[in-house]
Amino acid sequence: MTATVEFELEGLIENFDVHDERLKDHFYETLEAMRRRGPVHRSEAHGGYWVVVGHREVTQVARDWRHFSSAGGVVLAGTKPQKYVPVEYDPPQHQSFRRLLNPHFSKAAAATFEPQLAVFADKLIDAFIANGSADLTEAYAKPLAAHFFFDLFFGLSPDEAAQCERATNQAMFSSSVEDQIEGFSQLERYVRYLVVRRRELPSDGGFIDSVRTGEVDGRPVTEEELIGIIQLMIVGGDDTAVHTIGNVLLELGRHHDIRDRLAADVSLMPSVLEETIRHMPPAVSIMRTVTEDIELGGQQLQVGDRVILMWSSANRDETVFDDPAEFQVGRDNIRQHIAFGGGVHKCIGEWFARMIVSVAVERLLRRLPDLVVPPDAHIDYRMGQSRGPATVPVTFTAS
Repeated sequence: MTATVEFELEGLIENFDVHDERLKDHFYETLEAMRRRGPVHRSEAHGGYWVVVGHREVTQVARDWRHFSSAGGVVLAGTKPQKYVPVEYDPPQHQSFRRLLNPHFSKAAAATFEPQLAVFADKLIDAFIANGSADLTEAYAKPLAAHFFFDLFFGLSPDEAAQCERATNQAMFSSSVEDQIEGFSQLERYVRYLVVRRRELPSDGGFIDSVRTGEVDGRPVTEEELIGIIQLMIVGGDDTAVHTIGNVLLELGRHHDIRDRLAADVSLMPSVLEETIRHMPPAVSIMRTVTEDIELGGQQLQVGDRVILMWSSANRDETVFDDPAEFQVGRDNIRQHIAFGGGVHKCIGEWFARMIVSVAVERLLRRLPDLVVPPDAHIDYRMGQSRGPATVPVTFTAS
């Protein structure tokens, strides 16, 4: 390691911040260096907080909601005005909302969207298949994920969807705290407008109206709670789906043997997907707040301390996964990845994520079985609490 890179890493570690632009090129390198030094580190960014990078310690914090609460927020910089429901509640309130929401996010519920999503995927492919090349982020992943979340799931118009997307992108991926605050504020204001408008219209039977008329613990869902739920689903769903699709396609475009095996046998899709989200998790991190003095990974944490769980680091922990930087389909212990989190707060949308990505990849490989990411292609990444390729340039046989 050169002195220049070592200096770069020292600065990145001491002031670790997932919004640091330098992490786009040094992300996994920085996390590996941190794991070598220990499982828990102190960052002086944003007023100071703890960064948890070891698999065992990340898993411990994720499962121990009594000592590591979500009620203090899950976004480090305090950049959003609205409490997100139910991720920023702890039990028993958290479970009450999960009982209301879980039926909407079951494996069976996800499967009902497959036919419509497949039809839309084919239309997108029709638009570029004759070209012999495409940026699959812009031409495929983004519009496909947006169609699912904003059209099929939320029932929004294209203009409404575009406004939500712009605000979310600013909130999640701006390096400026001020820009993040403004992005979250814009999203909150627009979702509030959508909820108020829904009150004046007949129920369409969709997700928003189902939750709006639902109950938790024997009382109606409040308007503020509904606004928090919708924002969470937008922030937690759209970008992570785009990033996961992009990551899978990057892996397949670089590992042609795996691409060919999957094109010939789609039953391999679950194995390919699980290894992709272990290797490059779309959700990078989440925050917890310490509720009682506790030792973690050799560090003494105190009440009120903020803690960041690095899913991306835990999934590459050398003590758990052999050759963790390598993309290896068929790992014996793949179920030990925690890309969807763990404990009571495990991601509610994991079945939707698996469905969306599976449909996206399977439909694409039917039509573009020889897609290739050019070896000299530079891949830029969007970096924040979610991470994924800003572009996925591929070439293929035109038809």
